[in-house]
Order: sequence, then structure tokens, then C-alpha cells
Amino acid sequence: MRYLFFAVSILLCTCGRGQIPVSPSFSAIMDSIGVTIIQPLSGNFQVRPNQENDYLDGQLTVYSKREKLEMRFSLRAVTPNDIYHRMPNFLAGTLALNLGSNDEDAVTSVHSFGEEELAVFNADWAVMYTFRPKRSYSERTNAQLIAIYREGVGMAYTVLLFDKTPPTIEDRQLSLSFSQRE
Repeated sequence: MRYLFFAVSILLCTCGRGQIPVSPSFSAIMDSIGVTIIQPLSGNFQVRPNQENDYLDGQLTVYSKREKLEMRFSLRAVTPNDIYHRMPNFLAGTLALNLGSNDEDAVTSVHSFGEEELAVFNADWAVMYTFRPKRSYSERTNAQLIAIYREGVGMAYTVLLFDKTPPTIEDRQLSLSFSQRE
């Protein structure tokens, strides 16, 4: 019993640190598709107003001055009657093309995640696009779009925006996860 108390105490202490405050509307969307933000316990992230743009509804924007990293989270329900049901590659690919620069020298790379990462995300499909964002989306010189999908539930996006790659980038790529399957 005392080990259980100790474990619960540790969990409560670590979960309380560094929590990103989310709006009730964003929390409701998270709950509806079963997405969790894996809270950054370092980096001093602060919520920022969502930037107006034509490409993605940024439902939550946070920034770390220490890491010089902006993170934008966006969630989308994809139910069986949705046009993109079972086609996450079209949904994410279209978004990556819309967010990426149209300059002649702009390059977009694609990384498909393996079984280990899919298990971390609790997702059926996941991909990461690395590109230079359109200036109308962000003034940062680099972007990574991590899209995770669970069939019949939805798509969750993390957009990482930075000039110089922070040492914590790999941890930040794993910022969203679907809840455990029952």
C-alpha cells in the first residue's frame, strides 16, 4: 500500500510541472478524439495566440524562448463517413504541400514512422514532413509537420517551427499521442 501511495505521489508531482494550459474548446476536441499532449516538463512553454493563416486552424500554439521553438497543435476528427476516412496520406500530404514554401529551391522530405513510433503514438499511421514554411504561415526558416492518424477517430498534427534545430527536437516530435486502445 505504501508503494502505491509513493507511486501516485511521484506521478502527481511530475504531472503538475510544466503543464500547458489548454482552452476548454481545445480540451473538448482532445477528449472527443482521444488525444493527449505529452507535456513538456522543460523548456518553459507559454501559450501564444494562434496566428491567422489560410492553411491550418492552429487550435493551440505554444512557444519556448529557451528552445527557440514554436509548437502548433491541430486536431481533426475523421469519422467513417468522412471523405478522408482511411486516406490519412492524402490529408497530411495536402497540408504539407500547403504549408511548405513554393520557392524553386525549397525541398520537402518525408519520414514514415515505424512500428515502435506507432506504438508510442498509439496510432495506425504516422508521418513527418520536414520543409521550409511559407512566410505567410511562419517567419521561421524550418518546419516539421508530424501527423498521426487513428482509423475512425481522427488526425492530430504537431507543427514544430524553428530557425536552428533545438537539441530537444526528437522529444518534441512525440508531443501528441492517442489514448490507449481498449
